Amino acid sequence: MSDWKTTYKHFLTSATEDYRNNETLGDLLVQGELALAKVTVDVASSEISNIEREEELTLYFQMKQLLNILRAIYNDQFEMQPDKQHALVAAVLYFVSPFDAIPDDAPLGLFDDAQVIDYVHEQLASDIDRFHNEL
Repeated sequence: MSDWKTTYKHFLTSATEDYRNNETLGDLLVQGELALAKVTVDVASSEISNIEREEELTLYFQMKQLLNILRAIYNDQFEMQPDKQHALVAAVLYFVSPFDAIPDDAPLGLFDDAQVIDYVHEQLASDIDRFHNEL
């Protein structure tokens, strides 16, 4: 099992090479929304602790922001520098993939996803602020 940073770099390469057209971005948006719906079900579950719920809520809101930005890019309503857009796409790819540093169906399976989303969310902070101010 590799660490999340190594696995994220793999997804970053894929984002740079494979996600250049709107068709693939549209497909990724659908996959992202479906994966986010699963987090919603987890948050509503009575089987998780309050600490897990808080972490998953943070993941949910950060991921929702990233998906909203990706949707705006898809609809030509927002632009980002290519390297930042690649980071955004890589984060979504990581989130939707069940095969990352910690498989999503394993205990704490979303822990690495949360680390990647938080990392990219911080990298894109100025773009996220700009997005909220422009739209």
